[in-house]
Amino acid sequence: MGTGFHFEEGRPLFTFQSQDIPVMLALMAAAVALEVFLALKEDRRLGLILPGLGLLWTLARLGLRIVQVAQTTQRLGASWLANPGQALAVAFAVENIPTLLLLAVYGLCRAGRRWRLRRQVDKSRIEDL
Repeated sequence: MGTGFHFEEGRPLFTFQSQDIPVMLALMAAAVALEVFLALKEDRRLGLILPGLGLLWTLARLGLRIVQVAQTTQRLGASWLANPGQALAVAFAVENIPTLLLLAVYGLCRAGRRWRLRRQVDKSRIEDL
């Protein structure tokens, strides 16, 4: 997969290849399905595993990119990338979109579970009357 951010001289900051779309969509669909499965389990912490792993992955990549940008800046001088901090922040934010999506799925599943439980309690109260 050649899609992604590149902090190298002579390459654009972000490249996107259309043949990577089906692979990314399939991986994201599988991640969302797994997140729904985990979020609906009795132990609510299980649903936070995938978003947590996603955040750790992007933090690790951010650390590697900071080292890469520092080495390249030292080798080529400060003029090769106008604002490396802004480029790193954009890369970090864009790569956390799947993490945010998984957190939204987790929140929706937990809210739906609470709604169903509340509805069930209301039904039992009505039947008790």
